[in-house]
Amino acid sequence: MPKELFDKCKFYDLADALTHMATGNENRSFCSVVCKQGYVPVGVDGSVKGWQDDFLTEIGLGELSEDNFKRLGGVDQVNGNYLSAGEFVGTLCDKAASELGLPAGISVGSGVIDAYAGWIGTVGAKVDLESDQLTSDVARNDKTQAFSRLAAVAGTSTCHLAMSPDPVFVPGVWGPYRDTIQPGYWMAEGGQSATGELLKHVIETHPACNLAVSIAESYHANIYEYLNEHLKEMVQEQKAPTVSYLGRRIFFYGDLWGNRSPIADSTMTGSLVGLTSDKSVDGLALLYYATLEFIALQTKQIVETMNRAGHTISSIFMSGSQCQNDILVHLIASACEMPVLIPRYVHAAVCHGAAMLGAKAASVDASGKTEDLWDIMDRMSKPGRKVSPTTDEKEKELLKAKYSVFLEQCYKQQEYRALVEQATSGWKTGGTSTD
Repeated sequence: MPKELFDKCKFYDLADALTHMATGNENRSFCSVVCKQGYVPVGVDGSVKGWQDDFLTEIGLGELSEDNFKRLGGVDQVNGNYLSAGEFVGTLCDKAASELGLPAGISVGSGVIDAYAGWIGTVGAKVDLESDQLTSDVARNDKTQAFSRLAAVAGTSTCHLAMSPDPVFVPGVWGPYRDTIQPGYWMAEGGQSATGELLKHVIETHPACNLAVSIAESYHANIYEYLNEHLKEMVQEQKAPTVSYLGRRIFFYGDLWGNRSPIADSTMTGSLVGLTSDKSVDGLALLYYATLEFIALQTKQIVETMNRAGHTISSIFMSGSQCQNDILVHLIASACEMPVLIPRYVHAAVCHGAAMLGAKAASVDASGKTEDLWDIMDRMSKPGRKVSPTTDEKEKELLKAKYSVFLEQCYKQQEYRALVEQATSGWKTGGTSTD
């Protein structure tokens, strides 16, 4: 890029670009810069300016350090301004108002990453939690109740978000990130690289896929609804005690796109024990169930890892398309041994969270202060639905046994790869040694 053109450039994450276009102001979102752009809030790990000169230089972008990082948004309270979720950015400018068909002057709040908006729109849901899922020394609607609530924003992939009062460092979990949602509080971000996409892949690559889809269409149902009902029919036909019993002898590990949390290993792949020659819809239904079970057991692995590191998660607040899958939600609750809460707005948790950010911005007073975000979440959140873990002791034992196998499939894969790498370390491929 020619220097004269580069000198005119500024760089924004999407949320900050949108608020800039809406207001003309240069404010930046802590959520954008901390989670995505390597910004370390002042005071964290000795950070003085937020942006790190040495890091930018090492990756070949030392020019971005010039003029106190002005192209990235500057230094907070020096030549820049950084805001937590929903804090007042400015008002809708005439140009943006005309393009959007809205009146100028509407308050605009600082934006967040979409999954974080899902956290905002989910964890304040009104639910009847048991005493062991609440912090006993504070009010039921106190913001510190959020520390025990994991938001699982589940669609093509799943993002797991938790807030804590102090930094908690968790292996394989991104963060902790300060100030992104609430000033002074920390967010941790785990995730599964593919969940909805994994289910889609498993179904579409099975020989019985076309037949199952055509049957589902005849019932005016989608493939997931049909397979869930088919599994329940199989329970009745085989006089099985539970759906989980049907899949007791199939062990599926589904990191087909690598592992994000808690292994953080992009080379992880899938494995299947219990493969048969069954090409029927029954066979598809069982493999589909095993995939649901994998998603639930990996959720347990992530929650256990986070709690072992210092989090206090005792409930899961889930949003996204997978909330409609009753077998999956029940499996997650049962595997994790904690309730799963489903918000009223299953498909709109992210939009609901964004609306809460707008409400916070609209509460701005003459001094620029806004209402506390948790108070807005508490006021705007609607009653949710609770899915409790299984009470069947035999099913509990089955899922514990399956979790032990799941962990072996996870860690043994790494051992197997290490053995093979050692055995082939001296081989030559493409004219070069693998040493």
